[in-house]
Amino acid sequence: LMAVLQSDTPFFDKARACQQLGEFGDGQAVPALAALLADEHLSAYARSGLEGIPDPSAADSLRTAATTLKGNLLAGVVNSLGVLRDAKAVGLLKKLADDPASGAAKEALRALGRIATDEAIEVLRHALAKGLETIRADAAAGCLLAAEKQWADGHANIASALIAAGHYQ
Repeated sequence: LMAVLQSDTPFFDKARACQQLGEFGDGQAVPALAALLADEHLSAYARSGLEGIPDPSAADSLRTAATTLKGNLLAGVVNSLGVLRDAKAVGLLKKLADDPASGAAKEALRALGRIATDEAIEVLRHALAKGLETIRADAAAGCLLAAEKQWADGHANIASALIAAGHYQ
């Protein structure tokens, strides 16, 4: 499957290989998938594959890509960091959320909500209280996502506080 990704095979075959690596791949597949993150047509398939690989190098490759990608490709990578609930990405996501010109502030705030660590929640609360008006609705959405995760983890008091914070903004 990795050889398919590195060959001149048609798009469909590469897309399918990405999907299969997400189902059956391991850390050895990460470099081949990561190489496609900047490909306009295959990036979503590569991200999906990386999301399915239970190896820390998958999240590492997404964080690295987030420092170089722009536009929709960056937004997609940020979404994948949220799907993986990558706590190591909180600092990077905070920078993106604080910069409306990043083009991924909305996605960063929602990814922080999915991550829902204490640090991520603090970033969301700060964005609600002191962030630009243009991002507050997305910060509120992030708070609601974090509340859902906190509730599922048995932290009803934190979840309630996040719901209240997100609701009143």
